[in-house]
Amino acid sequence: MSASTSLRRASIDRIAAGWIALGGQLEGDPDATVVDPEALIVATAELARDEDRILGVALDWCVAYGDAVNSARLRRTARVMDSTAALASFAAVGGACGGPKWSDGGGATPMAASLRGKVAVRDLSAPARLVWRLRSAFGVNARADVLALLLSCPAGTEMRVADIARRTGFSKRNAALAIESMRLAGVVEADRKGNSDRVALPVDSPLRAFLPSPVAAPDWTSRWIVAIEMLRLTERLADAPDGAVIVEERLAAESLGPRLRDAGLPRADLTVRGSAFAASFDAWIEALAAVLSDVAR
Repeated sequence: MSASTSLRRASIDRIAAGWIALGGQLEGDPDATVVDPEALIVATAELARDEDRILGVALDWCVAYGDAVNSARLRRTARVMDSTAALASFAAVGGACGGPKWSDGGGATPMAASLRGKVAVRDLSAPARLVWRLRSAFGVNARADVLALLLSCPAGTEMRVADIARRTGFSKRNAALAIESMRLAGVVEADRKGNSDRVALPVDSPLRAFLPSPVAAPDWTSRWIVAIEMLRLTERLADAPDGAVIVEERLAAESLGPRLRDAGLPRADLTVRGSAFAASFDAWIEALAAVLSDVAR
């Protein structure tokens, strides 16, 4: 199996794990990390469009529980992931089946998908459903997502407003307004340190009951950007000469440095030179696939 095939398979399986964690009845283990609904929807539209079993369950969930999705954040996530067209195609079939009208990409051709009746949700207590649970309690807004992020951090963690905005996918202004309203209510603590405000959830906050044990909360938007870009690169270079492939692979690996850091993914070994980089690059792609295959991180 090639490295790119491993990455694609791992991506599809992890998408399935996300839907299982949200109540989808598919074979496999549920994602044990905090699921990002918008990133999962966009990744499904982009990477799982030919996976009938996953696409049907995703459609089931979106039609039944689409009101838990932040439509503005969904569109922003699609733009950042360069998957606006894929989202429009998925949203078109979702809207036709009675789900929310999310996409502004009018005229999109609906994906070939249909409802399967394969979603069962009794409650939102599972850690993977933290974002969904907080939105159900506090509304589909920046406040719920900021709280989910702070809850997923170790007690005592302080975060800058800019980092919170990046991780939650909201503008810095919207994140700051949400934080200030919660600070006034005594829900979060915010102190000025240096040139920026540092925000934390109080160690004794009763909200910690929503997530009593530490759970990984990856930056799923960044993770899916890495996976999508690497899979697109493989397709683009399928018939390119070896020398050109190595150059393009190195450039791609270098450009993804910040995303890899944000996503908590391993970096390619850029110290390897010449033709040896091809094998090193494949080993790195396999390492990415290994992280995606581990539903606990």
